[in-house]
Amino acid sequence: MLHQIIDIHEEGLFISLHRGFLVVKNRDTDVGKVSLDDIGVLIISAQGATITKNVLSELSERGVIIVLCGSNYAPVSITYPVENNYRFCGIIKKQIQASTPVLKQCWKVIIKAKLENQSKVLLYSGNKADSNKLLLISETVKSGDSDNREGYGAKMYFPSLFGKGFVRDRNEAGINAFLNYGYAVIRSSMIKALVSSGLQPALGIHHANDLNPFCLADDFLEIYRPLVDVLVVKMLHKKKELVELLPEDKQELVKVLWIQMITTQGKSPVFQSMYYLAQSYVKMLESKDYKLEIPVWEGKYEEIPETEQV
Repeated sequence: MLHQIIDIHEEGLFISLHRGFLVVKNRDTDVGKVSLDDIGVLIISAQGATITKNVLSELSERGVIIVLCGSNYAPVSITYPVENNYRFCGIIKKQIQASTPVLKQCWKVIIKAKLENQSKVLLYSGNKADSNKLLLISETVKSGDSDNREGYGAKMYFPSLFGKGFVRDRNEAGINAFLNYGYAVIRSSMIKALVSSGLQPALGIHHANDLNPFCLADDFLEIYRPLVDVLVVKMLHKKKELVELLPEDKQELVKVLWIQMITTQGKSPVFQSMYYLAQSYVKMLESKDYKLEIPVWEGKYEEIPETEQV
């Protein structure tokens, strides 16, 4: 499967099915079509688009994640299929039974990897001094990140990356809107990987908000957020200013899913590494001796455009 991300961003489009294809029209004019078998995630970022129940049902049966975005490009709704993995009941029992020490160790390696990746982003952006500081912080992460090294690193990371006046706020425009969209892309892909592996995304490792049905996805997402950040930095260097999120900007951000990671199976694109990470978590839950295998980013950005924009 190509795991294409389909983004519906133009207003007034109608989404339908025809002979195994997702078809998008503007009144009587075909705008584009793509094979249903190639779709991994459908993102509807337009505020005015029409989609019918049979389209939603067909996409869900094929395991497609559907994301509805608000005006700030942050997700307001994410749907995933009910039927996912034949081992679902057994795996969810293991998730429920996971001990606190095991979960705390998982969170430790996740935060360590996040800080290491943030360090690589700062190095990419030319800030070697702060990059080294973050790397040192990553070496001090304790079980469960009891000293909140993640928060300590974030206070330095974002101002170092986007300027001293920058504040990460999902409700703000500009750089924040670009980050929102990129994070929505990797979050939807992470949810798909978890569901396909038989995991219940509501049962988190560290995140435990009763109102969040995707706590586990948000746990694992921490590893990949810096990869979105590096794309936004690259775009900022090119444009000098990020004000309005344009269709071509979305195409650039979707490329995050094809950045190469080092996994237990060799080099793999981000979306594939998410499956390996989810399967590693399942294996860890089923074996007392197995350790969570975290995909490693080498700090390189590789462009492999494999996406459709409509």
